[in-house]
Amino acid sequence: MSSNGANVLLVGQLYQDFILHVDEFPAEDAKKRASKLEIRSGGNCGNTLMVLSQLPSVQTWCMTSLGPKEEAGSLLLGLENQGVHTSTCVFHDHGVNPSSYVIHAANTGTRTIISYNEAQDITLSDFQQKVETAMSDTKQHFTWVHFEGRNIDNAVQQIDWMHNKAIKENWRDRLTISVELEKPDRENIDTFLDKGDVVFFSKLFAEKRGFSDAPSFLKAYSTRCRPKSILFCTWGAQGATCLQRATNQILSAPALNIDQVVDTVGAGDTFTAGVIYGLSHGFNVLDVLTFSCELAGRKVAQTGFDQLKQQLDARWNKALDESHHRAFT
Repeated sequence: MSSNGANVLLVGQLYQDFILHVDEFPAEDAKKRASKLEIRSGGNCGNTLMVLSQLPSVQTWCMTSLGPKEEAGSLLLGLENQGVHTSTCVFHDHGVNPSSYVIHAANTGTRTIISYNEAQDITLSDFQQKVETAMSDTKQHFTWVHFEGRNIDNAVQQIDWMHNKAIKENWRDRLTISVELEKPDRENIDTFLDKGDVVFFSKLFAEKRGFSDAPSFLKAYSTRCRPKSILFCTWGAQGATCLQRATNQILSAPALNIDQVVDTVGAGDTFTAGVIYGLSHGFNVLDVLTFSCELAGRKVAQTGFDQLKQQLDARWNKALDESHHRAFT
């Protein structure tokens, strides 16, 4: 960890989210009036960054592929206002910025997402140039780099380059590389399995691979991951489970008990933010699980990501304050 805490780079796709709130999901070919429209930065990495940026002693960077820089201002503004560094973003002269259209139904809490993305993939050359520049500018190395489960072939090259660079420069033991396997049908997604020190799986991924519970899935898939990796699998209302390959120990934490599901958009991304923060700041693994489940539960109980830290139980705010103190002493 640097003297300023954790330096976290997230690599993935940022979207401009247009969230329409309706009382119930419309029937096909129906005309319906929304009660509210939200426009905010979204996408897995954007959501995770919005949460991480609220927590103490962490600096965050976003690497995403966008259209023309002059048209991306509104998309990046929300992140920049939260202190997220966007100098690592990759811009292209042509095309439009990625967008998602979300229909949020109040009666069920469900959200239906239609996205559009014609952005060019981030290449190894793009990645190398942005990482080198960022580390040169800050005179610090990244302590955590997280990769969304997209652009797989390029991302594998980027992970290998990052891994080898950190070894060559003698800071690999102070770098955590994490990968996300959320969408099971994404081409070549299984090549991510042995690329992460920390691996995030979704319930959908496990179910599509024939498993009905997280522990049995993690046990079966752990042998395909790095020997000392830590694996996490979220399971909705049943909470989340973790397996540490070094010990083969299985740990689980329940989902936070909330009165009403308000907004599930980004719940999994919020959990990811909790894990990145907790492991970066010395929490034990059971506390990481419990903290991340509470953080995700607080998110589900409110609209958007604002002021999540303020909603946490006093125990966790004390732990956050202590981790901040440790980072600067």
